[in-house]
Amino acid sequence: MIAALFDLDGTLYTGHIWQDLVRHHWAARRHRRWVAAYLTWNMAPMPLYKLGLVSRATYFHIWGETMGWLLRGWPLAEAQDLFEKLAEEQVVPNVRPDILNHLHQHQDQGHLVALVSGTFAPLLEVIARRLGVQHAIGTPLEVRDGRYTGRIVPPLCQSEGKPQRAQAYLADREVEIDWTASYAYADRYTDIPLLSLVGQPVAVYPDEMLLAHAHSEDWLVIGRTGS
Repeated sequence: MIAALFDLDGTLYTGHIWQDLVRHHWAARRHRRWVAAYLTWNMAPMPLYKLGLVSRATYFHIWGETMGWLLRGWPLAEAQDLFEKLAEEQVVPNVRPDILNHLHQHQDQGHLVALVSGTFAPLLEVIARRLGVQHAIGTPLEVRDGRYTGRIVPPLCQSEGKPQRAQAYLADREVEIDWTASYAYADRYTDIPLLSLVGQPVAVYPDEMLLAHAHSEDWLVIGRTGS
């Protein structure tokens, strides 16, 4: 079986889920304390990142590890309503038509198509359903007494965690993948582990570091950031 794995934020979707959650909470005047804590905690390492004392991978990992704070204390049913709202109003209308076309081409060829993202798994499942994608591989959230605790269930589906989770997900379903013939689409330098998993990697609207790496490896590049 040939697989086609699609990152979400910045790749298939032009926006970023954490920004959508922050804007929603702030506009709704809800959970602002946790929004403030999330932003403050994650802005703190920025000077070290700018000075090169914290790696890009580490910096983004910190943001991903704490993104669950934005749902701390939410009942599952209420969070599900939010996920449906975000998918309908934010994500689906802002999907890149050219990348969605590639996704549909893979489906037409009978490939196994999956979204693979650091996004919360239950939210990613909603987005996948609305896009007609059967498989969604995201970051699970810890649940206790019917509410999200604000913690993720490691590993975070980011950087090295993306191929780990993708392979584990498919192995659990006893799906044998021809990785040499398979495809992956992603936009960030931190996605190199996922792109390196397959024989047909595609850098999509890549950041500068991924673009340089893609050129050095002779990978296919689609789009340019800012275009």
